[in-house]
Amino acid sequence: MSDPLSISASIVAVLQISGVFITYLKDVHDAPHDRISFLAEISGLDGLLDALQIRVQEAKSGDPWLAELQALGVENGPLGQFKSDLKRLAAKLEHVDGIKEVGRRLTWKFNKTEIKDILSKIERMKTLITFALTNNIL
Repeated sequence: MSDPLSISASIVAVLQISGVFITYLKDVHDAPHDRISFLAEISGLDGLLDALQIRVQEAKSGDPWLAELQALGVENGPLGQFKSDLKRLAAKLEHVDGIKEVGRRLTWKFNKTEIKDILSKIERMKTLITFALTNNIL
């Protein structure tokens, strides 16, 4: 039997971490063009995750859709891997106080390779979630 709480917890965890990036990306001044792409993609992912979260909460226990959706939230599954990737990148964005906070807001912390990699992962995650939302489960 499917447990909506476990998949829901995975979705919430990814939403929380992606929120860190959205806040950072909005705060960084004069960042490269990559910042705009990154913000657009992660904001779009947040919207899809919110929709998926609502759908999971409304699903009834034993729903075949929910049972198939569990594949996203299994240990080392797509949501878990994506959450790990976001945590690794979020570590670069640790909060600091004082003058260092000003520097953090003015400094772009990511290189082109990291951005290309995470944008690719965001796109894959968006595709998986879109399939799930349209009942074309994984």
